[in-house]
Amino acid sequence: MSPVFSPAHEGNVHLLTQGIELLDALSDCAFTGSLGGHSSVGVQYRHLLEHYQSLLGQWPSGRINYDERPRDTVIEQQRSRALAATRTIIQALQALDRTVDPPLMVHTDAGGGKRPDWRASSLGRELQVLSSHTVHHYALMALLLEGLGESVPSEFGVAPSTLTHQRTG
Repeated sequence: MSPVFSPAHEGNVHLLTQGIELLDALSDCAFTGSLGGHSSVGVQYRHLLEHYQSLLGQWPSGRINYDERPRDTVIEQQRSRALAATRTIIQALQALDRTVDPPLMVHTDAGGGKRPDWRASSLGRELQVLSSHTVHHYALMALLLEGLGESVPSEFGVAPSTLTHQRTG
């Protein structure tokens, strides 16, 4: 039986494709430039990619720890490396069996204590979280780019629910 393409998979692939389109249109300088000493587009983009890498690399074990991500600074410094990593992630997302939604235990340091805080989740739920996380970082990237005088597509960094509301409202 061929897999059913779930909305969470499709949404993440769509968002990552938006990222490829944006990065293709940027210069290397715009990708690594910062505004007032704050984070660059490259840093924001590396961060969101590493969450995908964590999920894709760790989910078969049934445990995801987003704090144990690669932190590959080359991705934030080389736009070509970021593009290649994005394409690899898209391929991995498309290869997932979408007919199963296995339970997972997930850990993220929320700053509230010394004990690990593991919570129940599922692959589908984590894909929803990554979608929201990606939109959030895209919004930050859009602000950085606009501050650097770069143009950004109007829907880049806008939540899907907001776009739906704007179209129907």
